[in-house]
Amino acid sequence: MSQIQEALGQIMRRLQVSEGRRLTYRDLAQMAGTSERTMAEWMRGATSPMAMNGLLNLMSALKADDAIQVLEHWRDAAPHDPISAETAQENQK
Repeated sequence: MSQIQEALGQIMRRLQVSEGRRLTYRDLAQMAGTSERTMAEWMRGATSPMAMNGLLNLMSALKADDAIQVLEHWRDAAPHDPISAETAQENQK
């Protein structure tokens, strides 16, 4: 199992606890702004999102408090109703 798969699994489990429900790959894909197929490929290790790997490496270099501040800023700036990457691409056409 790759580090990305492990991280995604941990994120999924923690989100399920905080959401109080079982999440599907569709749910996770919507949160991540990607397609359900892409999320499934990431979760099973068929493909690896290199950008995510780089971002996680950078985040892990931060002190915990700094990483939390970056994530809070990201969350506050994110749209409240995330859409999938497929929908975003369709909207750009």
